Amino acid sequence: MLNVNDIIQIISALFGSLGFALLFNVRSGLLTFASLGGAFSWIIFLEAEKLTHNYFTACFAASAFSAFYGEIIARIKKTPASVFFIPAVVPLIPGASLYYAMSYAVRSDFALFGKYISLTIQYSLGIACGISIAWAIWYMCQKLISDIISKKRSEQ
Repeated sequence: MLNVNDIIQIISALFGSLGFALLFNVRSGLLTFASLGGAFSWIIFLEAEKLTHNYFTACFAASAFSAFYGEIIARIKKTPASVFFIPAVVPLIPGASLYYAMSYAVRSDFALFGKYISLTIQYSLGIACGISIAWAIWYMCQKLISDIISKKRSEQ
């Protein structure tokens, strides 16, 4: 169940993704899809975090969704997947936790540094693993479908 704070975060993710899409010169007809990807990935993150109480798992789920979203919309719009994938994954980047980790490192507060650097690593690994596994599954399925189609053609 989404509360007011969650809705504000989702709207912020949408506009953050829109900003990056504009920065990367995404065509105006594709901006809506690029922006929605960021909002959807943040919804996935919020709901996964509520279910698991684990940042790695939440980032994993949201980044895997972003990878699949980018590939699917790219096929529909006949555009490279990166046009949709990059803006969709931008809200997941662990900027705040990295900032706090470095701030506490400079202040020599190593207890809080450890807490925030651990959080940053969880976010980063979750994003990397989610993207990697999603793309591996996507390309394996594509290869399987391609092999089935070519086998049927050769039988005819």
